[in-house]
Parts: sequence; structure tokens; C-alpha cells
Amino acid sequence: MTKPRALFVSSLLVISLLLSCAGAPKPSPAPEPSPPAPAPQVSQPAPAVSAPGPAAPDELRAKATELRKRAFDLGLKDFLPQDYAQAETSFGKGSDSYGKDNAASAAGFTEAIDRYTALIDKGLPLAAESWRKKAQALKDTADSKSAKTAFPELYPSAQARYMDSADKEAAKDFDGAIAGYKDCTALFEILYKLCDAASLRDSIQGRELAKWDSSNWTLAQNKYQASQDLFRKDNPGSRNAVDEALLRYKLVVSTALGYYAADRKTATEDNMARAKSIKSEVAVQADYAAALALYQQGLDKSAAKDDEAAGQLFAKAATAFAAVYDKAKKKMDFAHTELDSLDAELATAGAAR
Repeated sequence: MTKPRALFVSSLLVISLLLSCAGAPKPSPAPEPSPPAPAPQVSQPAPAVSAPGPAAPDELRAKATELRKRAFDLGLKDFLPQDYAQAETSFGKGSDSYGKDNAASAAGFTEAIDRYTALIDKGLPLAAESWRKKAQALKDTADSKSAKTAFPELYPSAQARYMDSADKEAAKDFDGAIAGYKDCTALFEILYKLCDAASLRDSIQGRELAKWDSSNWTLAQNKYQASQDLFRKDNPGSRNAVDEALLRYKLVVSTALGYYAADRKTATEDNMARAKSIKSEVAVQADYAAALALYQQGLDKSAAKDDEAAGQLFAKAATAFAAVYDKAKKKMDFAHTELDSLDAELATAGAAR
């Protein structure tokens, strides 16, 4: 082999060797996928805005509530129950739909206002008449107890108030008439109770019972005067005062009668024992039995807490046993006299022998 050819072959061997060491060629990387195209934008229509509903009927509800209270305060349910029930039904419709269906609520309250207004117009004369009758009944009670004579400084103002109320009723000022008649019922009630208190007071003084309960007596006297001082100025205060005066006077009477009954019971038992000491139950048997029956009746009344009746019965029984003793004593004394005379006669006869 010639020298140039050998050099060529050697070069080929070197190149082949270098290629085998380098390895196979790496594949080229795959291209990245392209991002998807954006979806076309479709414009949405704007949401429809609904028109606002009617506002809550607050003013109508307040007016209906005011009229409803007035009808109730006047007591119109008792005078016109059907009309009252219809107005209440309308008010219920307004209340039930309030805040849910304001149009229906407004209609219900409007109907209620109309019905309550008609109810009040129709019922006012009836309410005035009713209060006049109540005032008249209490006035009659006060008159029957002679309040005009017993309290000449108080009665005229009550009478004037009554007459003024009657004038207002005649003039169709029913609200004024009702207010006046209500006032009169209190005034005439106080007057007749003052009459009752005065009667109790006089009875206690006449029977000298105050000494048995001086504390309640003093309190009763103070309240009795306070009721008169507050008359027309503070009718509730005047009425409370006379009610307490009556209570205190009754306590005085109750206490005194209880003590009296106990005192008469003791007197009865003392007289009974005295009568028995001389065998009165034998000497005057019928009288003794009658006195004993009174005593037993007194015990029965005392057990029933009727101290007044018990005291009266014990007093009668005490007197009866005292009479039994006197009668039996006379019989016993007469018998002793007879025996003494007989003894004397026997002695005389024995001496004559």
C-alpha cells in the first residue's frame, strides 16, 4: 500500500472511532402545545329590577290600635258584642298580613278603623247610660243612709257633680258625661261607707267598747277623718281611708265582744257553781234547767265565733243562775225555818210531858 492511501485509511478509522464514542444523536424535543383559543364572550342581559311593594301601613295600624283601645275601655263589647266582634275580625286581618302582604294589611286596618269608629259612635250613648245607672244606684244607697244629713258639707258637691253629668249627657257630650258619672260612683260610694262608719262609731261609743281595743279605735278615728278630708280631692285615697276605718271599727267591736262574751261566760259559770252549792238543780229543777239551756246556747254561739250572740246568751244565763240561786235559797231558808219551828214544837211538847 502506498503511503497516501494508508494515510487516508487511518483517517477513516479515526473518524469512525470518534463517531462510535459519541453515541446516537439525541432526538429534538417536541414542540409545546399552543394554548386553546378563548371562548367568545356572549353578553348577558342585566337582571330585571322589580318595582318596590307598598310600605307597611304603620299609620293605619296605629290609628286602628288607638280606636280599638278606646272601644275596649268604654266596655262596648258588652253593649254591642256583634259590632265589636266584626271590628276585631277586621283588625285581625290587618295584623295577620302585616309585613307579609302590606296591601292586604292596609285594607284590613282601614276596614277596622271604619268599624271601630262606627262602633264607638253607636256605643257612646249606651256607655253613658250605663254609668248613669251605676251612679244613680250608689246615690240611692247613700240617700237611704241619710248621707245628705250626716255629711252636709260633702253631699252637695257629689250631687252637683251628678247633675252636671246629666246635663252633659243631655247635650250629647257623652265623654264628659261618662267621666262625670264615674266620678259620682266613687263619691256616693264613699258617702254611704262614711255613713256606715259613723253608725259603727256611734255604736262603739254608746256601748263603751273602745276601751277594749284602744289601738284600733285610734286608727279608725284617724282614717274616718282622713276620708272626709280627701273627699273630691283624692277619691281613691278617700275610699281607701273609709274602707280602713270600717275595718278598724269592726275590729274594735269584734275584740270588745270577744272580751265581753268571755267575761259573761265566767260570770255564768260562777253563778252556776253557786247555785249548785245549795242543790238548786234539785230544789228548783225547771228553773235550773232553763238557765243551763241558755248557757249551752251561749257555748254553741261561741264555738261558731258569734261573740255578740254568745255574750248576750251568757249574760242571760248568768242572770238566770243568779235567780235560780235566790229562789233555791228562799226555799232552803223556808225549809230551815219550818224545821226550826218543828224542832221548837217538839222540844216544847217534850218538856210538857
